[in-house]
This record gives sequence, structure tokens and C-alpha cells, in this order.
Amino acid sequence: MAEKKTSKGKRSVLVLNSDSFRWDNLTVHGGKDILTPNIDALAAKSVIFENAYAGSYPTLPNRTDVFLGTWTFPNLDWGPLDRKALTLAEAVASGGAATYLEIDCPHMVNKGNYFERGFQSYNFVRGHEGDALAPLPLVEKMPIPGDPLKYRQPTKPVQQHQANMVYRNRKNDEDYLMAVVARQAVKDLEYMGDRQFFMWVDMFDPHEPHDAPRHYFDLYYPEYDGVIYIIPIYGECDRYTKDELRAIKAAYLAEVTMVDAWIGFILGQLKGLGLEDNTIIVFTSDHGLAYGDHGQTGKNFSPLFANIARIPLLISTPEMRAAGRGTGSAGKGRKVSQLAQPVDLMPTILEAMGIAAPAGLAPEGVSLMPIVEGKSLKTRDAAFTGAYIKGPNSNTPGGHLRVSTKQWSLIFPPIRDGKRAKPMLFDLTKDPAELNNVIAKNMKVAMDLYKEYLKFFKKANRTGEAPHVPSPDSF
Repeated sequence: MAEKKTSKGKRSVLVLNSDSFRWDNLTVHGGKDILTPNIDALAAKSVIFENAYAGSYPTLPNRTDVFLGTWTFPNLDWGPLDRKALTLAEAVASGGAATYLEIDCPHMVNKGNYFERGFQSYNFVRGHEGDALAPLPLVEKMPIPGDPLKYRQPTKPVQQHQANMVYRNRKNDEDYLMAVVARQAVKDLEYMGDRQFFMWVDMFDPHEPHDAPRHYFDLYYPEYDGVIYIIPIYGECDRYTKDELRAIKAAYLAEVTMVDAWIGFILGQLKGLGLEDNTIIVFTSDHGLAYGDHGQTGKNFSPLFANIARIPLLISTPEMRAAGRGTGSAGKGRKVSQLAQPVDLMPTILEAMGIAAPAGLAPEGVSLMPIVEGKSLKTRDAAFTGAYIKGPNSNTPGGHLRVSTKQWSLIFPPIRDGKRAKPMLFDLTKDPAELNNVIAKNMKVAMDLYKEYLKFFKKANRTGEAPHVPSPDSF
């Protein structure tokens, strides 16, 4: 049943994008003992995409998918936003709406990456991870707690982050970067009035460094008094003790709950400002990460299992929130099974705001608004998640690839030392945790999914080069 729209002008859109936020953090996706009351409440008034998957991986390729509306990983490495391509923000502005970018993700702005391009206003909150904010003499004074080999290498980002927090004089909850970016977003929302707007709030948390205020950590592991490795290694986690690994997970979940608290602040202020009644709210992420799953911590060296490739995607309309529920079961939102990916966000946002794509813009995704409005729509037969084969740096070997359907996942591990391990196949209906590789008994299924990827790549590849197609011999 299609929803009836209010007559109060054109719809605005608020996107809350939380980096490295695992899809199974949320109760609606089976999360247990993880405190996310505000996002859970939003989910109860949203369309919940149960089969949303990352597309181009990781951080910057993901944002490129969204901001340009085209597939990145079959064509490009991690890198700056194309200076010539028309952006989502420019497309929205062409329809007369105001555009705002609120970020604390350093990779989007630093080193000339220019992901603020096209936004009429943007605010960058500095200090996360290796952002060179604090002066070098202060950085060099910072100790590295515990065993340096238990941090992702090199360890300078650990020192840089600690120095950045000293430099910023971080003392209270309100001083944490998640809080600062949330308050800045609300400050800009105060100027909206009746103006149609598009605001993208890009929250780097719960990406590492995992150092939320201690009271959040104590929700998950209050008795722990050892070293918390705030930037765990990307790779096998067998170097950690059982307690250290539990602490790594607790530190991550502490960040998840901190993110949830400040998202609650943003949503509360949106309502208090009278903007909720005409704003579509989207909550999503770029990817997840591992905290012991499949013997791994972090990401990049891990194959694209569901803990990394599957993402949350909630879309909430004013009607759903006014009714206090989605259009499905009361208080549980409306779950839909169609496959969705980040490249779908550009056409979805434009349609939600009633803005036609300007000349020269040809989004490669599918608008999800018909699904949100209760209509039947097939999006795609398979979802594709991958990283450019050459990889952006030494921490991302490249060549990650995953093909997902509602039943199956075909996973090609990343290339390491010039080699790729054999692909794996999982039956998600029987094995959602992807623990039992069934490729030997289902080779035809695997080859059919491989052929689906070949068709996708032929269509998505614009460079004429084909380095990202695994050989049939890899099976």
C-alpha cells in the first residue's frame, strides 16, 4: 500500500552514514546485548532493507559510488572524487534545495580527495585516526600502550590520534568527535526553516580508533583493566589473549552505543526544530568489520564475509514516524528482501526530493523509493561487493570480491603476495554466519554466480581494462 505524502512542500533528506557500523549491531538484524535504542527506535518506523550490501570497498570507493551514482571498484582505485563528474550534491542543488555536508572522516577531505565538492556548505571536524592535526613534537611524545605489534601497522596513527585529542583538549563526552559533528549538524539544521535541504552526516565512528568514553566500554566489559588496543591489526587475531580480544569487541561496541546516543540527539533536535514532519531519514554504513569473526580483526585482509559486506539500510518517512510504526507489524518497521546497494542512494534521494536528474547524470543504481512507498520492485538478481584489484595501500591488498543473492554468497578472498585463495560458497538460508563452505557440492551454483559477475563487470567497467575478473581457473 503506497503511503500518502503530506502537502508541506518538497521533501528534505537527512542521511546518517556511520563508518564501519556492522549490520548485526541492530536488534532488528539479530543483534543481542548491543545497546542501540535510538537506531532501533528509528528502525521501528522505517523500511528495513534486510539484504543491503556494500558495493565498492572500502571508505572512499563507497562514497564515490554514492556521490557519483556510478560503480567504482570495477574501474578505479581508492582516490579523490572526479573533478569533472556531476555529483549528487550538485544534482540536488540544481533542483533548488540547500545542501550540507557534516563530516569527521579525514579521508574524504585530506590529501585533496575533495568529497566536499558540490556541497554548498560543509563542516569538517578534524582529529580522527592519522589526521595530521597535532604538531609532530606532541605526536612523538605519545606513548604506545601495550605491545606495539598488536596494533595495525604502522603505529603512528595511534600516537597521532592521542596527540590530536590532547591538542583538542578532549575531556568530556561533548568533546568527542562524534559529539562535535552531531552538534554541528544540529546547528546547521537550525537554519533550515521551510527550505528544502539535503544533509549528509558522515560519522567516522565506530571506525577505529575505538576509544569511546569509558562508561560506554563499561557497558560491555566493566571488569577489564588491561590494555585496550584501540586500532587492532588488520588480519589474523591469534596474537591477542582471550581477554584482549573481548576488550577489542567491547571497545568497538562502546563506539556503536556512543554513535547511537548522538544519533538520538540529532533526531531529537530534528523533531524539536519542526523539521521531522517533512524529512526522510536514511541510516546506513559503508561496511562492517571483524572483532574475532573468522579468526580476524579489522578488515581489508579478511575475505568479504557478511560481517564486513552486509550493511544496515533504514529509510524512514514522515508518515511512518507519525504513525509510530512502519507499515508492517506494529513497532517493528517493514522488512523488505530486495537487494540494495550504495549506488542506489543517488536515484533514491533524487526521487524522494522530487528532483529530476540533470542532463549529463546517469545513475547506475535503482531508486528504492517505490519499495519505500509499498510498491513491488525488483532491484537486481545479485549484489556485488569488491575492492579494486591493485588496492589503495599496503593495508588493503585488493581483489576482494563477493557476489550475494538472497540465498547464496560467493566469496573470492583478496590477493595476498600475488596469490588468491580458492573461492568459497555459502548457503545463507542455512548458514548465515558463513561457516560452512559448500562449494565442492554446489559448483554449478558457484559458476552461475561467477557468470553473473562477468555480466555485471562487462556493464559496469568503463575503462576497457579487465584486471578485476578472476580467472575460471581460480575455482
